Amino acid sequence: MKAGMMMVAAALCVLSAANAQTPAGAPAVTGGPAPTTFVVRFKIKAGRNADFENIMKKLQGQLAASEPGNIHYDLYLPAVDSQTYVLIEHYKDADAVKAHGKDPNTQAMATAIKDLLDGPPAAERLILVSSKP
Repeated sequence: MKAGMMMVAAALCVLSAANAQTPAGAPAVTGGPAPTTFVVRFKIKAGRNADFENIMKKLQGQLAASEPGNIHYDLYLPAVDSQTYVLIEHYKDADAVKAHGKDPNTQAMATAIKDLLDGPPAAERLILVSSKP
């Protein structure tokens, strides 16, 4: 139980730390902080999909009020029968990512899903290169 919570906490720390670092070779940001997107994969234990989805839906419902810097927090399945969920999180800037890590709702979610995970979450930070006008 303690190890599961540690895995979730470590993943959240990786997300926050990744955003705080300027990637080597990245162009200087002008006109304010750059948006940041994370792709996080959660492998869920068999038979626990509904529990995981309910916890995530609850958090998604709370984000608009608790995290105004969160632009998207979308949960996907690559296939209907998959045990791996893909979460795409998009934040307006570094401060929004930090706020997400400190949000009590996010911390409660991390605690609630720890026993549902079949291994640690895998997180990847994406750096915006361009977007539609």
